[in-house]
Amino acid sequence: MNKTGLAWHPACLKHEPYKSDPEIPSRISATIGHLNETGLIKSLVELHVKPASDDDLMLVHDKGLIDYIRDTSRTGYDDLALINTDAYVSPGTFEAATYAAGGAVAAAEAVWKGDVKNAFALVRPPGHHAARMLPAGFCFFNNMSVAIERLRREHGVKKVAVFDWDAHCGHGTMGIFYEDPDILTVSIHQDPSNFYPGTGFTEQVGDGAGAGYCMNIPVPPGTGDADYVHVLRDYVLPKFRRFNPDIIFVAAGQDGHVDDHMSGLKLTDDVYAAMAGILRDAAEELCRGRLVLTLEGGYNLGVMKRVNHRVLSVLSGGEKPTEVKGNPLDSTAAVLEDLEVHLAGTPMGFNETSENR
Repeated sequence: MNKTGLAWHPACLKHEPYKSDPEIPSRISATIGHLNETGLIKSLVELHVKPASDDDLMLVHDKGLIDYIRDTSRTGYDDLALINTDAYVSPGTFEAATYAAGGAVAAAEAVWKGDVKNAFALVRPPGHHAARMLPAGFCFFNNMSVAIERLRREHGVKKVAVFDWDAHCGHGTMGIFYEDPDILTVSIHQDPSNFYPGTGFTEQVGDGAGAGYCMNIPVPPGTGDADYVHVLRDYVLPKFRRFNPDIIFVAAGQDGHVDDHMSGLKLTDDVYAAMAGILRDAAEELCRGRLVLTLEGGYNLGVMKRVNHRVLSVLSGGEKPTEVKGNPLDSTAAVLEDLEVHLAGTPMGFNETSENR
């Protein structure tokens, strides 16, 4: 069995953008159209997606937040309701957001049960900025975190590794698992010193029992393909091997692309395909191939449909990733060195001599 699952639902299109908001329904529909045009969709297993229940959402979020988004959506304001400066509720928002979380759950459960080898939840609104009690950054519910907690509650999953390649730090996911030693979160993103969300620095490595199990790799604008491949292959994968997860999740945001206006990173189509291949192989090595991707950012529709297609093609074995050449920047090495300083003395620091727990 080497099938790749695709989790999506038309209800995810019902969340309406506000004015010039770039998080638009065609982020999904453009990719689905492209997958149909190229025929790739025929080689994928389209998964049945149900809306996440309140019980599922409450594994991660406060009941008051869930009710507020539901009630605000029902109100159907003439103008869209503002929750904060980057989260607006339209009449279809609650339904779309529950199907987005449900899509992540469907992908995770299909992989865990062995119905597919790996899966991509092609959903919106995105999720990695959503915190327990607050939507943020176009995100209402933290789709990936809901899926992770569903696996833990219903299927006895013990250890989960998360890699976030979105241009922005997934600070919602980071916060949810910040004190949890069973969830390893690693995020590479543009330096948040002057960039949303203003958090995700090397010194943020988790707290309490979770100290060392959160890693932030903030790289400067201009960082490109060779840096990302180096970070993932030569730094993150050894951490994953030490952690030894039961399953790997990826927050797959494509807004670090050189043609996406949302960041100053210089990534190309090739590196997303390369990272998909590296992570697919890592999952085979570490956790029986169990790999789940959830769509996060990415706002250039042409880039989105191409990159999502290439990622799915690599995951399903239809494409061999292009080898990324070149040398990483000195700035990338400096960031990793600084991160190691803050990981020193924790179970995940490379200078730690104790055995993996």
